[in-house]
Amino acid sequence: MPHSSGGGSHGGGSHGGGSYGSSGPRVSRSYYPGARRYLRHHRNSGLDEYVYASSMPRRANLSSIIILIIFFAIFALGIGASIFNDRPKRLNGLYDNPAVHDDIDVIKDDEALTQTLKDYYVLTGICPVVYTVYDEQWSSRNPNLDVIYEDLETYTYFKYVDNFEDEKHFVIVYSVPMEGQELYEQGKIDVPDYSWEAVQGDDTDPIITESMFKKFSDIVQVNLEKGRDPGKAFEAAFEYAFENAESKLNPSVGSRIANSLSSMFPLLFVAGIFIPMIVISIKNYKKDRDVEYTEVPLDGSEGVSGTGVGGPSVSGYAANSSGYSRSFSETTSTMSKAGSVFSIIFMIPFLITGVGITVVGLATIKNADSNIGIFFIGFGILWSALSFYMFFKTIKNLVKSKNKADVTPLTAEYPKAEYPKAEYPNAEYPSAPAQPQAPQAEFDPQFFQTAKSNIEDDDEEYKRMKRRGFE
Repeated sequence: MPHSSGGGSHGGGSHGGGSYGSSGPRVSRSYYPGARRYLRHHRNSGLDEYVYASSMPRRANLSSIIILIIFFAIFALGIGASIFNDRPKRLNGLYDNPAVHDDIDVIKDDEALTQTLKDYYVLTGICPVVYTVYDEQWSSRNPNLDVIYEDLETYTYFKYVDNFEDEKHFVIVYSVPMEGQELYEQGKIDVPDYSWEAVQGDDTDPIITESMFKKFSDIVQVNLEKGRDPGKAFEAAFEYAFENAESKLNPSVGSRIANSLSSMFPLLFVAGIFIPMIVISIKNYKKDRDVEYTEVPLDGSEGVSGTGVGGPSVSGYAANSSGYSRSFSETTSTMSKAGSVFSIIFMIPFLITGVGITVVGLATIKNADSNIGIFFIGFGILWSALSFYMFFKTIKNLVKSKNKADVTPLTAEYPKAEYPKAEYPNAEYPSAPAQPQAPQAEFDPQFFQTAKSNIEDDDEEYKRMKRRGFE
């Protein structure tokens, strides 16, 4: 379907155009809070070992590997087809000759512009056609028209589809008000109140890119704003377009390598994401193909207890700390559910994309190329089927994990290991042997008798003091 390239107007500058139309549980060889113990048995080697995980470890699934490969193939084919279609190449086919339809006689040298358009057509296979009209031929300036167009862009679009049935033309319409053109020709104004629009077919996109047309429109605007002839303005723009197309269609060796690497970057990016995932999934699948897991209750031998002064005691997390263990497990379960919910939300754009591609395919079959439409429909149906499968599988796993959490006891709910309590006996110390008593000394009773003063003539003052304890 043709689409607008862009255009410009007096005082408004140039403008661009528009378009019509969840991870597995943590597995460890040592215990961690909230973990269960599982026996991992290798059928081929017969080797058994204990591992610890928050839930039953999941083995790599062959179906997930196949889905990864299919998704990678879809992305690779889609990007590869886009790279091939977007590669600049000369268009083939039979068209009308490039032409200039100067219906209002504003281009002084029609032949020079026509020759430039033909040179561009020979190089690219794109057939350019230029029309000049008055605003009164399409707008509400003339209320007597049978069809009045909303703007010049719409008029140019219908000018394309009414005259050409392919996607290989480049149609430009230049329009001025009749009165303004008369004033310009009389020299009363320097620049008429012009406007112009361009519409290109889809097959021209690899050559007429947005960046190329931006430069093209700037050249037209600069010349028209200087009051130059529209024919000279478009001639200068198509001379640039010719050089730009030649550099794309016949690039140098260095440019070809740079363009190839640039165009291959999206494919390399997608490959860099999917290939490591596929390799790791295949490696895990081979590794886990002969493995069986059986849950074994904890019995205290897994290193959650230690020995201290006075006897065994539980250190850290587990046997007697059921509350902490439960809290950690509930947190882990909540994080796992949040991851599943995020995955479901993440898949919604993929579902919408698949439906959108299918709708685009149906519209393409109806309005344009049926082969491209069939490709888009097949691509969209396959994309949608895989996206819906992954979406409902994620929901199923989320519901399954919730139901399992409701009926399966946590490790902390297994019977707790009983450890003997260390009781310190009351210390009984032997009494010291009785020591023989030494014989007591005999004292003369006369030694303890009250002493008597030999002073017979103590005066009254002395006697009073003596009675008070002084000697």
